[in-house]
Amino acid sequence: MMQSIASFFWLAVFGLAGVTTATANPSAVFQGTAHDAFYGLCYAGNNWTAVGQAGLVVKSRNAGKAWEIMPSFTDKALLDVSCNDEVSLAVGQEGIIYRQTQNAFEPVVSPTNARLMAVSEVLADGFVVAVGGFGTILISQDAGQNWRIVSVDWQSILNDAIEPHLYDVSVSSSGQITIVGEFELVLTSDDFGRSWRTRNLGEASLFSVTIHDDGKGYAVGQDGRILKTLNGSESWEALENPSDGILLNIWSSADGKVLVSGIRNLLTSNNGGASWTKVQSGDFMSGWYQGLWVGDAANEWGRSALLAGHQGNLIRLKLD
Repeated sequence: MMQSIASFFWLAVFGLAGVTTATANPSAVFQGTAHDAFYGLCYAGNNWTAVGQAGLVVKSRNAGKAWEIMPSFTDKALLDVSCNDEVSLAVGQEGIIYRQTQNAFEPVVSPTNARLMAVSEVLADGFVVAVGGFGTILISQDAGQNWRIVSVDWQSILNDAIEPHLYDVSVSSSGQITIVGEFELVLTSDDFGRSWRTRNLGEASLFSVTIHDDGKGYAVGQDGRILKTLNGSESWEALENPSDGILLNIWSSADGKVLVSGIRNLLTSNNGGASWTKVQSGDFMSGWYQGLWVGDAANEWGRSALLAGHQGNLIRLKLD
């Protein structure tokens, strides 16, 4: 049976620049059990999808007015999900890949049994990338119906035989691939995965990356690490911020607003990361949020953010 959650509360936040200790008091959109967890989140049209522990999938088909726990189709953890108006893709443990077009998620043959950590949005021509454990990179050119493994010479990249875990991937509208992972690795390809260039290396793992078509972007990870690029991943600079914790996801806007979620961390900036505010109250001080989505949808709530994380919690932030 699908469980419907017909009502929820909103957290009103007076713009990213105005998030302070006094205003941060999160309320749940959806609450799971103590054993639940959400890892991935996506939005398309009026449909939200959150995925997580032990195959948990929660959907809203009406822009968040009601939520349903979907019938289980796997007992494996689903670690990320991407969606557009045509297709949704979910990836996770043991290399599992599931694809949904109109009805239920259906399994897709995967060429790997390595854990898949992230899957990019599907481009209009069907190009999509998934990444995961032990240097795994998968590419599909038919919107996730068929996949191939990409071979990378990690010895030449890391000067070591180690195959790094890869945690996130972003694909621009032109097809440039940006991947982040262990050893503060930022890896890019401008030819759809045929060749690769190392853009950054360091000590901390990077867990999330976002790149805009104008070349501006960010990556976040361990030890409060926040990197910024202004030239489409050609070079990266580290930003000072008030966190030394684990940062799991990041969103940014064209006008310099930035929102970062993590383990006992929520950071905001309204000037492109030149300065930051750390929210130090409520659920953000004790829990973790990995799924993060911010939209500019023209609806009754305006721009809003949804965070997904520990104990199957979904928290909505209304932003100016």
